[in-house]
Amino acid sequence: MAPTTEMKRRTFLRGLGVSIALPAFESIGKPIGKSGKAKRFVCIAPNYGMYPGGFFPEQIGLDYVMPSLLKSLEPHRKDLSIFTNLDHPDVGGGHGCSNTFLNGVELKDTKDNPQRLFSFDQHLAEQIGEANRFPSLLLGAGGFSWSRAGVKLPTNSDPRKIFAQLFLDDPRKTKERNRHFIDEDASILDVVREDARRLSQRLTKTDRDKLDEYLTSVRAVERHLRRKEEWIDIRKPKVKDSVIKGDGDDRIVDLSYPYNTEVLYDLMVLALQTDSSKVICYGHPGGNRLFPFDGITLGYHSLTHHGKRPDLLKQLVVIESYYAQQFSNFLTKLKNTRDVEDRPLLDSTVVLFGSGMGNASSHSSRNLPIMLAGGGFRHGQHHRFERHGRDGLPLSNLFVSIMQQLKIEQDRFATSTGNLNHLLT
Repeated sequence: MAPTTEMKRRTFLRGLGVSIALPAFESIGKPIGKSGKAKRFVCIAPNYGMYPGGFFPEQIGLDYVMPSLLKSLEPHRKDLSIFTNLDHPDVGGGHGCSNTFLNGVELKDTKDNPQRLFSFDQHLAEQIGEANRFPSLLLGAGGFSWSRAGVKLPTNSDPRKIFAQLFLDDPRKTKERNRHFIDEDASILDVVREDARRLSQRLTKTDRDKLDEYLTSVRAVERHLRRKEEWIDIRKPKVKDSVIKGDGDDRIVDLSYPYNTEVLYDLMVLALQTDSSKVICYGHPGGNRLFPFDGITLGYHSLTHHGKRPDLLKQLVVIESYYAQQFSNFLTKLKNTRDVEDRPLLDSTVVLFGSGMGNASSHSSRNLPIMLAGGGFRHGQHHRFERHGRDGLPLSNLFVSIMQQLKIEQDRFATSTGNLNHLLT
């Protein structure tokens, strides 16, 4: 068998976009029955971060003054924590740091082991999301999620397509085509196993151990395929399409960016409420688009490179204040929407807001703009950590606390050195 064909079979399956990937060894945790309070995870990420001068409070503790960019979040301060000096110690600067938000590693450092790119949200999807129709939903246009195989995952920014994916049943022909893809993928897995059996005879013990690890991931793909097949004939939840069409003359929905941000947040609430998914990520795009707001005269990317010029900062603040206002509205909707246990969704949903970009003007990955809301955590404070040289406290320490709040027995992720339980639980 030619190496290219062998690699194709060993790495990817066709059809429904299933990837064969290696296990994560120490980073694999199992859901347990301890007293975690959260069941869901949502991550919101503006690609270029937030202007540090308007994001971080000056005071620490409970009595901090809400900074200028976050004024719209004042009603949620008891359900919100803000952090200063969290970042990823192994990440340098440049636009690429936006891709490191949930894994803490740069692409250039993973050539020998691309599985290190596996992102936090996808790990959570494996642990808490596999029983749902969609283990994870990746929305928006600023993707920052990476598969276990080290592949950056695509996102969907079209509200109509997202609504159809979540709530419209597929036609019979589409279902049959999906069954065909699943059968085809299962056949490829049979070939993979046979290839592995023959290959094993030529390998050293060390390489056979690596092959066993690989076959563990193949078995995980088999389970994934079976779950997909089980969902084909299960009807999707029915919800009104007013979320994307409006209510006639009283409410007309604008599906163009950035105004569709509200629509995407509404779709996220519906996805959580119907238990269609327990893990959702939404990325605000980068690029140099011209925002259609009063007073905006330059593209978004140009404004992020403000060099502290007051005229450019004034325009950037308009955009980022809009992001904060929409995020605040989302938290309000989570508070006002009940889950299946008749609790506010916010109480059972961990909501993380942040970016792998700390200061877009200088392309810095230090001091990331991080907020945490909901999920049964102890909130209400601004926490500031000491810096040691160029590094703050590892952001992955917060990831560990989130995992444990989601009942995942795991005390390490990426570059973590501990957790933040003493502050949050």
